[in-house]
This record gives sequence, C-alpha cells and structure tokens, in this order.
Amino acid sequence: MADQKSEEREQYNYETFEEVLEEIKDRDYDKIGLQGPDGIKPQLIDFADELREHGFGTVIVGASTFGACGIADEKVERMGAEALIHVGHTRFLHPEKADMKDFDVFYLPYREDRDLMSVLRNNYEDIDKDETIGLVGVTQYMDRAEPAREFLEEKGYEVVDGTTGLRTTEKGQVLGCDAGAAHNIAHKVDAFVFLGSGHFHPSQVSETGKKVYVVDPYEKHIWVEPANSLEDEMQAEYARVLKHKDKQRWGIVTSSKKGQNYMRAVEIAKEKLEEHGKDVYVFVEDRIFEPDYKGYGIDIYVNCACPRMTKDWQDLSFVSPKALDVLDDLED
Repeated sequence: MADQKSEEREQYNYETFEEVLEEIKDRDYDKIGLQGPDGIKPQLIDFADELREHGFGTVIVGASTFGACGIADEKVERMGAEALIHVGHTRFLHPEKADMKDFDVFYLPYREDRDLMSVLRNNYEDIDKDETIGLVGVTQYMDRAEPAREFLEEKGYEVVDGTTGLRTTEKGQVLGCDAGAAHNIAHKVDAFVFLGSGHFHPSQVSETGKKVYVVDPYEKHIWVEPANSLEDEMQAEYARVLKHKDKQRWGIVTSSKKGQNYMRAVEIAKEKLEEHGKDVYVFVEDRIFEPDYKGYGIDIYVNCACPRMTKDWQDLSFVSPKALDVLDDLED
C-alpha cells in the first residue's frame, strides 16, 4: 500500500521537457496549456514553440504562479486545452484532502543550475559533526539531495533524509506553507541541513525547534538559521489579535485557488470567533490584495489562504488561525 501511495505521489512529476513531450505525444491532444512563475516565463515561450513544432496548439496562463497550489487547469480548459504543463513546481497535495481534480496536468519542477555542491564541499566543516543531521531543501535543489547525503556520510556525518509533507510529493521538499519534510523527522535529528537560499524556507524548518545549516549557493557559504526563528512573528500576530480583541466585526479570507482554498480552516476559525461573540464575514478571492479589503469597516482578518501572506499587509491586521488561540487565553 505504501509503494502504491508513493507511486501516486510521483507519477505526475517529470525531470525534463523531453519526458513530458514524449508522454503527451502518445495522447490524443490538440491544445496544451502552459503555466509557470515569473523567473522562467521565457522558457514557457520556448516550450510553446516546441509544442507547435509537434502539431499542438498552445495557450499560456498570463498571470504568474507562486506554486502548484495555484494550478490553472480550469482556466486553460476553458480555452480549449486538454492538458496543462505546469513548470516550476512539483504536484501539490491539498492538506484538507480536498480533490485537486487534476485534468492531465504534467508537473515539470525547475532545477536551479547554481553549484550548490561546491558550497557544501568547501564549507561542510561548519556543520557540527557530533549532531545527527536531517536533510531537506527547496524543489530547485532537491535533485542534489542524494549526492549531498552521500558526501556528508563520507565525511562521517549521520544523515536522516527528509520525508514528504502534507502538501509535497518530493521527499525532503520544503514549501513556504509546509515544512512537514522536517517536522516528520525532527525527533530523530539534532539539526537540519537545508539545500537552498534565503531565510523564508529555513525559518519554517526552524519551527521544529532545531537549528538549520543553510547551504546557500547564492551567498556561497553555510550559515545558520536559529531554532524557532519565527517566534517573534508569532508574538506579533498575538499582539494584533489582542489589539483588536474588543472589535465586533472580524473577517476571514480564503482563496478560490484550489490549493489555497481551506474550507475546514475557515469553519474552525469562524466557530472560534463566534464562540467569543464576534460577527464573522467570510471573503473569497483569487489573488488576495490588501486594498480590496479596505472599506468594509473591518480592521482585522484571519488568513485561511496562503500562509505566507500573513505578514504582508501594512494597514489592516492579517493573522493566522493559530493567533486566535490568544482569545481563549484571555478567558482562562
């Protein structure tokens, strides 16, 4: 059964466009949709040209995508496409087990060509050898997870591979909304090695309570994200809730994107707020922008869409469902 589940997770992901092309040539398609993030839009044009050379019509999704949670299969289907090639990300699994209803979607993850392995080889001694290490990273570098593990083991490190999370289909893969790859093995390790750059994803891993060694191909060295580095942000969310605790009107926002439409989270947040005597209004939008939520006479909204948006709002208060726990504490 486990092997079958693993197969279901992996069968949608492809390593090269040639693999996707061979797959779709065997199917009776006339038109193919293409979707991807800002950084690789020129490649979408190249892929469209190549598809046309093989006799396929194409339609490209104009808006950028920030992940496979925003899969645009329904949009291209309305344009007459019978399949979608989603470039840049692996297949997304809905954490509430809602059906993503993929209609022949082919996922082509983007692999960054920066030399991450040289950074690891030149700086591995910055990683404490007395610690058991969990190995995780972002999609762009997960094709280097196996050579990274083999290298570290050769140097005497004990390494535990990351798992899949609730939303992910690639072992060890961390999303901005899902560090389950790390949380699932946190009890086995003393620290994590993270393959990637920036603070956003390593900070999600740090919520395991373990420090994170970041093998950064942009900075070209290994730096440390401290354990629980998001604690200050969580405290700031609690403070926002406390600031508005006496307000009667509260909003809840979710997204119409299939992978960001968390109706169970909406129900739980609504129930909690109503228990505290609040009037609750539920809002839905495709792409969520703060200006759209001004003018309703509501000063605080609960984010039941993409978790990474919570700190982006400047004028209105936007908090995660977890921040509502402080309302319970007020009654203890």
